[in-house]
Amino acid sequence: MLSELLIRSFVVIDELRIPLGPGLSVVTGETGAGKSLLVDALSLVLGARADGGVVRPGADTAEVTATFEIDPESAVRRWLAERDFGTDDGQCIVRRIIAPDRSRAFINATPVPLQQLRELGELLVDLHGQHEHQALMRKDAQRALLDAYAHAEPEARALGETVAALQSTRARHQALQAASEQRKARASLVRYQLDELEGLAPGAGEWQDLNATERRLAHAQELTSGITDLVTTLTEGDQALSSGLERASGTLRQLTRHEPRLAEIAGLLESAAVEIAEASVGLNRIASSLESEPVDLPALESRVARWHDLARKHKVPPEELPALWTRLSTEHESLQGDEDAITELVEEIAGHERAATELAQALGAKRREAAPVLARAVTDEMGRLGLGAARFEIALNPETLSANGCEGVEFLVAPAPDAPLKPLARVASGGELSRISLALQVVLADVCAGPALVFDEVDVGIGGAVAEIVGLRLQELAKTRQVLCITHLPQVAAQGDTHLLVEKAQTEGRTMSSVEVLTQARRIEEIARMLGGIAVNARTRALARDMLRG
Repeated sequence: MLSELLIRSFVVIDELRIPLGPGLSVVTGETGAGKSLLVDALSLVLGARADGGVVRPGADTAEVTATFEIDPESAVRRWLAERDFGTDDGQCIVRRIIAPDRSRAFINATPVPLQQLRELGELLVDLHGQHEHQALMRKDAQRALLDAYAHAEPEARALGETVAALQSTRARHQALQAASEQRKARASLVRYQLDELEGLAPGAGEWQDLNATERRLAHAQELTSGITDLVTTLTEGDQALSSGLERASGTLRQLTRHEPRLAEIAGLLESAAVEIAEASVGLNRIASSLESEPVDLPALESRVARWHDLARKHKVPPEELPALWTRLSTEHESLQGDEDAITELVEEIAGHERAATELAQALGAKRREAAPVLARAVTDEMGRLGLGAARFEIALNPETLSANGCEGVEFLVAPAPDAPLKPLARVASGGELSRISLALQVVLADVCAGPALVFDEVDVGIGGAVAEIVGLRLQELAKTRQVLCITHLPQVAAQGDTHLLVEKAQTEGRTMSSVEVLTQARRIEEIARMLGGIAVNARTRALARDMLRG
């Protein structure tokens, strides 16, 4: 519910703070007083395009702030919560600041883009006036109204969820299918690489062994000759180290008799002699192994070359080929098994399609049953609201299955029995459009508990008994909704729960509009003015009192 509208520096408005309550609020005033400025200001704060020309001369900016009381279970509360706009106090405050060159928008003090403000505005207020882009003009809103009347919202909601699931599953299937093709191509490449590596069968640590063996075989003659010379130097002949150590040990043993301290040194020489003997044995063992090792240097060099070739091909160091072989084997295994998942998704898609088709058929049946009934009820109500023999119909146009069903919903109007039906969006008169909307809202009052309703020019071109019926219908509608109506007719104004009077006056050389919430006495005077024009007398006041008493 809109509880307050604050307008500052807007066209001829200096500052207005307008309190609003539940039920029907009527706005009256002389022609040109600025009544429609209230609707214009409300339209701007709900996301309409701004024109810098609305800034009052002498001011830098215009500002409009609307405060709404929010039901905890409302769509507005869910919308705000999903976008992290705080509503702890049960209020939603939307604000628009307009400068000559730009505008800014806020929801609960948070700056927002205009599109987001417009989305919220459509949930808060439904504007019906000559200059407004109304929700009723949109086919999705028309479809929602028919579904509400047909009590088909559960089917519509279930269909939307099922189609969303269908689209999600299709997207996953397409992604997996595309990925599967890529995986197949990758698996083929990996298999080829594995075949090459399996042909080499590189072992962990083999590369280091190959290099060591290659070096050893390449220098086998040098190694054998060098080891033979070393053995000769260490242990063979009179000049060998072992012979010299033996002579030195003998000399030390003789000298030890004269100097006991030399015994320790003699022991060292004996140990050295033992180690030299062991070294000689080790050298001979290695020499024997070199002589017995099969020498196939070409085969060894060929294998080393293959290691180098594959390492260059895969752009890794040769020693990393065994790890690469392991990784490719693991990857090849992981690339298998898509077919089962794809088959499951195909079955899931088929199930969603069957469910969506059944729901769409059930939804379509309810729409086909309800459409002519709603059309007749709205046509009858339009007649009572002064639209003569105008005819209202609902076209159900076949469409491809979607989240909206298998048919498009379009509201059509013919201004006369012999006139062709035209889409509601092509109705020229703002007043007629407002009354058609009022007729729809009255018929749908029991099934729609939508946003606050604002009617501008709903009473254009009518009077007498029809005007009274319009007022009664607005009052009836206000039992379930908050309704704000700008009117020129006393029959409508008398039905209001709250009466706002807009007046224009000269203040310090400037023309300014003001708004007053009328007391009962002031309402009598205003309705008397609406009845008798300038000449307000006892008779018009008495009639005004009668109208207010109902």
